[in-house]
Amino acid sequence: MAAPSFSEIVRRLVDADPCIQECLARGIANYSELARRIKPVAEREVGRSASLEAIKAALVRYASRLRGQGTRTPQRKLLEILARSALELRTGVTVATAKIHALPRLAEAVAELAGRSRLLFLMQSLSSVTVTVSSEYFGRIEEKVGRENFIEVYPDQAVLVIVSPQEVVETPGFVAHITNILARNGINIYQVESVYTDTILVLGLDDALKAFQLLREAIEVAKRSLEEAGGGRG
Repeated sequence: MAAPSFSEIVRRLVDADPCIQECLARGIANYSELARRIKPVAEREVGRSASLEAIKAALVRYASRLRGQGTRTPQRKLLEILARSALELRTGVTVATAKIHALPRLAEAVAELAGRSRLLFLMQSLSSVTVTVSSEYFGRIEEKVGRENFIEVYPDQAVLVIVSPQEVVETPGFVAHITNILARNGINIYQVESVYTDTILVLGLDDALKAFQLLREAIEVAKRSLEEAGGGRG
């Protein structure tokens, strides 16, 4: 099997980092600095040395190709969806994880609250099950299931809901894009749910307030970026 070319490796490295890919597509990358950073990785992958100029030339060629794609770039699609998303913050939430054998009683308790609690969802893993519910209703669940069957209980949590256009359902990378923004700012997410067009994040209250502000700013930045590129949808 033939070894990959430097052009192919450069493309793979760029595609692995959406931020770099978007900078190249928008023509705002420092090609010389980027070439210096990826040169050792590219040489290791190909198995031979290369000059900085060769790596830089491969970057310039791929950037031209990305610009030719216009609105078809993955990062552009993510920006379009984010720009058209809205945020909802709900506080007063309890997140509790129970032992798996308690699932039948927990499911029964949840069914009784369906339509009454303003927020309620259940998620099962191999060894446990987690319920997220408005705090005023958790006492009823705890009474039915038994406190001894809960592994962890986190009161005073918050839920941040990102409501997006329908295209988000078939667009890869949206959840990763959102969680990357939060992770880079030191925000811990206890739980992530994706329900049709809603992306649901369960966080501590302080982190939720910070996350709301960060994502609100990210939405505004996405809108401005699209407007500057001549593709804003308003």
